[in-house]
Order: sequence, then C-alpha cells, then structure tokens
Amino acid sequence: MCRWAAYFGEAVFLEDIITAPCHSLIAQSHCAQEAKSPTNGDGFGLAWYGDRPEPGLYRDILPAWSDPNLKSLCRQIKSGLFLAHVRASTGGATSRMNCHPFISGRWSFMHNGQIGGFEKIRRALENSLCDAVFDQREGTTDSELFFLLMIDE
Repeated sequence: MCRWAAYFGEAVFLEDIITAPCHSLIAQSHCAQEAKSPTNGDGFGLAWYGDRPEPGLYRDILPAWSDPNLKSLCRQIKSGLFLAHVRASTGGATSRMNCHPFISGRWSFMHNGQIGGFEKIRRALENSLCDAVFDQREGTTDSELFFLLMIDE
C-alpha cells in the first residue's frame, strides 16, 4: 500500500519531513515493516503551495529514494502546505500520470487504498463527469477519478 505525508503549519523546508529525518517518508518507502510490500517503488509525487493559489507539482515513476531531483527540490522548497506520496501500485499502470498527488486549479489530492469493485463501476463514474472535468483525466487510477468526481460537484 502507498504511504503519504500531509503538512499544514508554519512554512518548513520539505526535506524536514520528506527526506532528512531518519524516519522520513523516503526512508519508510524502502524499508516498510508492516505492509504487504516492503517497498513503495512505483513512483512518487509532491504538491506544494507557495505564493500562488495553484500548487506546484512534481511526480515521477522512479522510486523516490533514487531521484536526485526530489532531494534537491525538497532542500530548496519551503512551504506551509504540502502533500507527498510514495506509490506501491495495487492496480493501474506505473506511469507519471498515475502517481499522486493529483491537482486541479487550486486543489490537490492524494489517496491511500483502492475503491472496491472499481472496474465494475468505472465507466459509469467516468460518464458522470462533466466534459470540462473529464478532459482533466490524465491517468487510469481510481484515486484520480475519485478526485475528479469531488471537484465536479
């Protein structure tokens, strides 16, 4: 299952939570002791808020611990609101578009788990989206569709 961190408070460097501590999100992503899989190596992502209302976004399919850009970004970005996610795929292709967090306008979202019976209801859920929101769908995950359903309301 995936792991994630969410932070809201006084602005801190992302590295203070995501990469630097001995029990950081990145450390947990490659040595999980209580999970179905000991690694979260199917991609990662960050969404952070700065001076603009829309969040910044960085996602990749590399394992988080092996991406030098992630470490560099976390060392430089200071934010009072951010989301970080390391993925252990339970379905859906390993692709950048399937990595969390997902963003739309000023909103960002991530999810841990899976929607039971998703393949049986997927088409009906996708068809319920208005065209403008449906056009934002980039990936194939249940999580992204769930997010789009929320912002469509």
